[in-house]
Parts: sequence; structure tokens; C-alpha cells
Amino acid sequence: MKKISLLLFDLDDTLLKNSLWFNDGLTHCVAKHPLTCQLNSSKFLDTFNHPPRFLIEKLKSSAYSPSEFKQARWEYALKQFNLSLDIEALDELDTLFYKTGINLITVNEQLTSLVKDLVSAFELGIVTNGLYEPRQKLNKMGLGEMFPEGNVFHAEQLGYRKPNPKIYWKALEYFDRKPSETLFIGDSWTHDVIAPIEIGMKAIWVNINNVLPPTSHKPFAIVTDITEIRDVLLSK
Repeated sequence: MKKISLLLFDLDDTLLKNSLWFNDGLTHCVAKHPLTCQLNSSKFLDTFNHPPRFLIEKLKSSAYSPSEFKQARWEYALKQFNLSLDIEALDELDTLFYKTGINLITVNEQLTSLVKDLVSAFELGIVTNGLYEPRQKLNKMGLGEMFPEGNVFHAEQLGYRKPNPKIYWKALEYFDRKPSETLFIGDSWTHDVIAPIEIGMKAIWVNINNVLPPTSHKPFAIVTDITEIRDVLLSK
């Protein structure tokens, strides 16, 4: 691993498991908000987590901004339960959801220890498509100091998203690294394996669902949990 000097991480469902904040935060939000408290929160969660393809495509193509996508996602999910709210109420729900979810994030000592050890051996960055601001998540996880502001590349701020090559090259330019000196780590086969490999990086796939690779691309390693990368990257 001497050639690799930069590690780029995905955030959600890689360093941070979504169940720790997104699913639980949404469930608690729906249960306590007066406009949604009568809904079946588990059914609503399932609906919210499966927005229609046309909404996702509008986000990917930038026809929707992230804030517009969030509004449309809430609107669609609520309509499945015969609820129709104005934009102000949708934003209020989303704000409550975010505040609720972010406060459910806690420090994972095993992960913190891993990242501290990685910092001593590599430069670290994050490249994320996450719809919600990554800085608060990192601070709640106890990783804020290990990923300074400049080391976090957020699609919402940059205006382009993974797997657009621009977002990976932006990180490489910032760290002054070549793709061959860089390893990407994440849970998405498309965003965190295929796209990095195709510009010359290595990749570690965090295969949280233990499924077969959908294409013939060859990651540097496959793990089922982020903490398993210790044996891959730090073993003597």
C-alpha cells in the first residue's frame, strides 16, 4: 500500500450507517409532528425510502436542486397517504426530520479508533452526494477534526454529483494527488467502485448487503463493514 497516499470515503452508509439517523429520525419525526402523527410510520418510511424513478432522475440531471428534490420527495410520500401540504409545511417537516435524526448520531469508538489510525498513515477526504449537510454528521460522529472543512467534497455545494468524474477530480486537485495514488471507499457499486476505477483509482467496496458485484470491475478489496478495512490497509 506504499503507493496509496490518499483515501477518499463516501459518508452515508459507509462511515455513517443510515439506520443510525435517517430511518430512526424519519420515524420519530412522523410520529411526533401533528400533521403526520396518525400515519403508520413504518409504512411511511418504506414509501419515503422508495421515491419514484422520475424524481431521482430529476435530481441526477439537476432539473431539481437538492432542496426541490427533498420537497418533491415529501410531497410524493404524503400523497400516498392522502395528505397534501404546502411548501412551507413540507420544509417544516424536513427541518424537524433533520434535527431529530442528527441528534440520534453517536460516536462509534471502533470507527473513531480506525479513522485515527488511518490519519497517521494517509491523507483522508470525503466525497458525498448526501442531501443533508455532512459537517454536522461528522461532528456528531466525533470525526470532525479528522476531516477538516476543506477535505469534504459535498455534491450539493459543488453542483455536480457522483458518478460525475468532476467531483472525483475536484478532490484529487485539492489534495494534489494522481488517481493511481488514491483509493476510494464506499458502499455504492456505481458511485464508489465503477466511477473511481474508471478514472484510475483503486476502490474498496463496502458491500453491506453482501450481494454479488453487478459488473466485471475489480475492486482492490470487498468488505461487509467499514471497520474491516483496518486489516486491508493497516496490516503489517
